Amino acid sequence: MTTTAQPNIRQDLLYIQTSSTALTSNIHGMSLLEDGEIIEPELPFLYHTPLDAIRDGWRVIQFPNTALMLDESKTYGLGCEFILEKIRCIDP
Repeated sequence: MTTTAQPNIRQDLLYIQTSSTALTSNIHGMSLLEDGEIIEPELPFLYHTPLDAIRDGWRVIQFPNTALMLDESKTYGLGCEFILEKIRCIDP
């Protein structure tokens, strides 16, 4: 199988950690993959909720896996992680 690279297209990924699966829950952590580089945004975060990111053009590609929900009575769990993408066209 042959793939054709699209040099003018970039996919950015936004990883958002929250304490709930609701799109309106507050963000507790965030990582950004932009142009192949991992960026750890400084506080305050770019967005307050996953819904804020969606309104800014990000598309959800993965909703939180509820099997990995944070359980406050146990010392393990990842909480809720949303993964969003934004496709950008860049100048050649």
